[in-house]
Amino acid sequence: MKKVSVLSFLAFGIIACGGVSEEQNKAATEFCECMEKAEIGDFDIDYYECDNAVKANYEGEVFADEFYLQALEEKCPDIASKIK
Repeated sequence: MKKVSVLSFLAFGIIACGGVSEEQNKAATEFCECMEKAEIGDFDIDYYECDNAVKANYEGEVFADEFYLQALEEKCPDIASKIK
């Protein structure tokens, strides 16, 4: 019985802590759309402006882990490759 409880707790912890969240997907989509519409044409300036615009709409936790970058890689891999 004790093993089952420990394994259940570990499985729940892995599921609860892993993967891209809905907010991270939304932020990544918003960022990618902003970059596609960017008017300046300089990647660094466009990145800075879009990054600030998106971060103003979401809590800091959305960008705090590697899952936001994973969402960017899924939504716009060409842009994500330039960020790393």
